[in-house]
Amino acid sequence: MHKFMQKTSKVLESSSIVFLLVLFACVLVQIIMRNFFSSGSVVLEELARFCLVSLVFLMIPVLTIDKQHIIVDILSARVPKRIKPVLEICIELFCIGLTVFLLIAVNQVMTRNWSVRTPAMRMPNILFYIPIVIGLVTMSLGAAVHTFDVFKGRKGELS
Repeated sequence: MHKFMQKTSKVLESSSIVFLLVLFACVLVQIIMRNFFSSGSVVLEELARFCLVSLVFLMIPVLTIDKQHIIVDILSARVPKRIKPVLEICIELFCIGLTVFLLIAVNQVMTRNWSVRTPAMRMPNILFYIPIVIGLVTMSLGAAVHTFDVFKGRKGELS
């Protein structure tokens, strides 16, 4: 499972880099169009928004899997060593619960609006939400693997 998660992490990271480059290009073209031609493009603006959302939600699981996300350790640094694994398991289970909640919310939105199209690009909402769902599901899988590792007494990033 660790190898699968690492390969998935690399694929998501590569996809995120592509979204970042497209986002950069959209913003650059928008700046040039507005400053030199006094005109903007709603399609480029919407594409930039889609790229930003995709970039964020595809990088969340990468950071979770590689244990590179921001960790606030005010509490965990002060608890005894024997309690730390319990605290880590609780945190990972909270992350899984949050992703389940968000996936339920996305499902409720999609049951009513799956075929609604975005205003400029005419992209169906179901396509717009695919990177969000992929990111949330992968993040919950990464958190589940970390929970299992802590429960079994293993430490560190997935390898």
